[in-house]
Amino acid sequence: MNEIDTAAPRTPRTWSGFATSAALQGLVGASGCWNEDSFADIRRIGRYIEGSWVPEPGEREVRPPAAGSWTELIGRTGALALRAAAPATRPERREVLLDFLEMWARTPFADPAYRFRLGRLAGTTSFTVRDDQGASFGLHLPAARWTRYFEAVLPGGEAAPRPEEPLYVVDCHRGWGTPEQLLRLVELVRERGPVAWDADAAIALSEATGLSRPAAALVLAGNPGAGGYYKPLLDEHERALFGFKAGELASARAELSMLRDDERLALLADVLPADPVDLWAPGGLARVAERTAAAWAEQHGARPHAPWRTWQAAVALETRMPATHLCHLFLDPANAALPPGFYLRAWPCPSEHRHLRTAWDVMGDYDATTVADAVFAGLPWAYADLPAGDPVRAGAPEVVHHLRKVLAGRDSPARVLYSGVIRGNRGSGRWDWLADGTCDRVIARITADDLPAGRYESDPRACAPDVVADVAATLDLVEDAAALYLQLLLLPVPSDRNVRRWNAWTPARHKAAAAELVTRGLAVEDRRARAGRTLFLPGPWAQAKKPLPSMESWKAPVIGARLSTDGSEVRAFELLPGTLPELFTEAWRLVCGGEGPTA
Repeated sequence: MNEIDTAAPRTPRTWSGFATSAALQGLVGASGCWNEDSFADIRRIGRYIEGSWVPEPGEREVRPPAAGSWTELIGRTGALALRAAAPATRPERREVLLDFLEMWARTPFADPAYRFRLGRLAGTTSFTVRDDQGASFGLHLPAARWTRYFEAVLPGGEAAPRPEEPLYVVDCHRGWGTPEQLLRLVELVRERGPVAWDADAAIALSEATGLSRPAAALVLAGNPGAGGYYKPLLDEHERALFGFKAGELASARAELSMLRDDERLALLADVLPADPVDLWAPGGLARVAERTAAAWAEQHGARPHAPWRTWQAAVALETRMPATHLCHLFLDPANAALPPGFYLRAWPCPSEHRHLRTAWDVMGDYDATTVADAVFAGLPWAYADLPAGDPVRAGAPEVVHHLRKVLAGRDSPARVLYSGVIRGNRGSGRWDWLADGTCDRVIARITADDLPAGRYESDPRACAPDVVADVAATLDLVEDAAALYLQLLLLPVPSDRNVRRWNAWTPARHKAAAAELVTRGLAVEDRRARAGRTLFLPGPWAQAKKPLPSMESWKAPVIGARLSTDGSEVRAFELLPGTLPELFTEAWRLVCGGEGPTA
């Protein structure tokens, strides 16, 4: 035994299954299978493997801990150690993790002199067996037709005993987490507290991997998409530390849901420094981020990175596809990843489904709605709500190319399935938009490069300056007020925040333009639910339930929204029926013809 092993351990504490599962969630599965004896059970099986186990009175054999999912931690405790040292981990969960790591350090599972392997057996019998070479055990899961298989080879041994040949068996990873490293980290956390958070390190990880900033922060805190068995996953203190909104963190969790528990463990297995004290040194967390980025690239390859403001805007779309994956769909259309949570991520993947590798593949199979919602929400958003020069906006033409390629052929399976989804659940408007030339004109606007970099198509001064000039001259308005009037006439969500972003206005400039419209009787001031603004066109108002926008009833037919029979509610709104220059022109034509909004 080495010197660490002979050191006196702390008095073991007993943790409830709830506390243990909450602390380990997202890294080790088998929720509900942990109990108050789990730590002791792991210590006991460790003593059995090394040959020091002595049966308690009445015991005949050692029994492995329930479910056996703890075996996935062998050689991969780096993720737990990072979570234990992270400042975002709740104190009660940190204590569970520290106790677990201290317990683990005093078992053969942390000792690099032992060799471990995991696999499966075809049988359904639990067993334990040991000789002078090593030990093995099998744990049958009641709901499974197979048995989890585990074997340990003692130092100097050649092979563990096997009662039967396994279906497969693989060597356990051997990475960070020697007894000395684990106990040193536990000691440092208890003496110094958690490491200081480094927001810049999380940003660097985001830019290097293509992860969103919130997702990168979760990964760097040892919480890479943890399952939400125990709520809240993140409390107010944790969210405040990261500095992200609840919706942004929820999108990040969905983004990371593509990872299985074992992939999360593998990602963070070797990212900690050889000497844990480096975590508390200047730049310590930044160095962890660099190693994590390399591990991510090895697991998932290089992925494009969306601008931060673009990602934030994508979150607001609330599509079935997380914001990062929606952005990836436009940033690299040819290699767009499968939707997260897609069932083909289950292992083993049926051989007949292994050809499905991208989002476009599943449009012809089982998950058309997820991709369809993302494409048909993303296309108008990229066109109207992102600035010229944005890489997500620039990818829209290729997205349309791939969409049409998938749907090519009148009787293709993808076309039949997809058209059924759209016509059956969404109406024919989205299909018509793709086929009647509207989509082509929108894409032509994107590729024409008429807008200066950084300008928005939703700013009529940028996309329809002649119309703005005509409005200003006809109504005797300054240019700002004329532009704002056109935006109120046409755009579905001309919130204060959106208008200032599209127009690059300060609040004072926006207020001045609004005041002119109110003085001239072209707009009214009011407060209305879910509007995000205080300036409205005169006339009736149509309420809407999320995700549909509430709007002035007058503009609904102009922009293709469908109202209830009495006009009081927005029932459907999918795609603008034309380009914004066309629609600004049409809205102004109606006003000039005496068909504008009236009180």
